[in-house]
Amino acid sequence: MKNISKSISLIFLFLFGINSNAQDSNKVVAKIDAHNIEGVISLKAIAQNQSEVFQSLNYIFLAVKKDKGKNMSSSKQENKFTLLPKETKVLSEISINVNKDDALKVYLFIKDEKTEKVIAKDSLEMNSKNFKNAVSYEKTTNEENMLMNNLVINETKTRVGDDFYRKLYSVLMLNDMKFGFRIRIAELPSTGTNMMLQIFANDENILSFAARPEDDYLDDVVKQSIAGLIAYDHDRQVSDKGFIY
Repeated sequence: MKNISKSISLIFLFLFGINSNAQDSNKVVAKIDAHNIEGVISLKAIAQNQSEVFQSLNYIFLAVKKDKGKNMSSSKQENKFTLLPKETKVLSEISINVNKDDALKVYLFIKDEKTEKVIAKDSLEMNSKNFKNAVSYEKTTNEENMLMNNLVINETKTRVGDDFYRKLYSVLMLNDMKFGFRIRIAELPSTGTNMMLQIFANDENILSFAARPEDDYLDDVVKQSIAGLIAYDHDRQVSDKGFIY
C-alpha cells in the first residue's frame, strides 16, 4: 500500500510539474501537502515540532494562481498557533481549481511569535515560468517582500465581489500600475441580505461600499479604488521620507 501511495505522488508531481522546497530551523518543520482530485488541488499547511519544548508561533499560508488569460487570483490565511513537543498539526487547508496551463505558487511561512522571525518555510510551484517578473522563493529573504509586491488578494464571496475584483485587477494590469504593498478585497455582510466590499492597502481599510451588480456602478467604484490606492501610496512614500523642507 505504501508503494502505491508513493507511486501516485510521483505521478502527480510529474504530470503537474510541481516543485517543492522546504526549509526549517529551530527544529520546527513547515510542509505543504498537495493532492489533486479531478482538477482540484487540495493544499494543506502542516507544521511539525521536532523539539522537546512548547512552541508559540504564527503562520502565513498563501496561494497565488495565474490562468491562461493572465487573470490572477489568490488566497491567504494567517493565524497564531501552538505546538506541543513532537506534535504535528495541520494549520490550514486551501482548495484551488486548476487547469494544465495554470500557473500556481504556494508559500508557507512559520514565524516565532515573539521575534516575528521566519523559522521554517516551504513552497510549491506549478508552471512557475508563466509568472512574469515574479519574486522567486529562493531569492526571498523576507516574507514581506513576497507578500507586498503587486499582490491583489481576492477574499470576495459573491459573483458581484468577484466581478469587482476582476475589473480592478484588469485596470491595474492594463495600466501597469504597481504598488509596494499588498491590496486586499474583502466582502462582508451588510444590512439584510446586502453585502459590502472593502478595499485594504496592507491592513488599512481605504474604501468601503455596497456590493451592487450594475457595470456602471462597479466601474465607478473601481476608479474610486484606484484613486484611493494612489493617495495611500503617495502618503506612504511621504511618511517614509519624513518631512521635506
